[in-house]
Amino acid sequence: MTSGYSPVVFCAAVALTAHLSQGPGLPTKTGNSHAQDLAAIQKMHEKDIAATLAGDMATLTEQWTDDAVRLQQGAPPDIGKAAIRAANDRFKSAKPGMKVLSYVPEIKETTIVGDWAFEWGYFTATYVEAPGGEEKRIRAKLLTVLKKQSDGSWKVARGMWNTSE
Repeated sequence: MTSGYSPVVFCAAVALTAHLSQGPGLPTKTGNSHAQDLAAIQKMHEKDIAATLAGDMATLTEQWTDDAVRLQQGAPPDIGKAAIRAANDRFKSAKPGMKVLSYVPEIKETTIVGDWAFEWGYFTATYVEAPGGEEKRIRAKLLTVLKKQSDGSWKVARGMWNTSE
């Protein structure tokens, strides 16, 4: 894996199917509010999956809050949506033929506490660096912190990943 690949793979990582697990002592949400939050998080994940498979860097960037921080293996932090967009654009320019072929999430836990949600798990993705190129595979561990927006949608506020193989 090249270090330039990480922006697309990480953005794919936030495209995960949500499962809830509440820890002891955390405030409980009402059933309806909780279900609405899970549905909104799922919608965000579905949008990320579609954008990742399409190579749509603009939509991937919009999944982050304005003050987001993205921590990636072997790279300095991307601080703020503008920095994330610039890194995504640099990656797209450096690897114009790169295509994500598949993405399989394995979320171990999603916890919602008020307007914040915390997820951790793994993902597997396959990709080619150029049309007709050799198919490559990556497996990684991830941690994301989501922030509920005023319209009820969710965005990534903090995110990090690293390869596990």
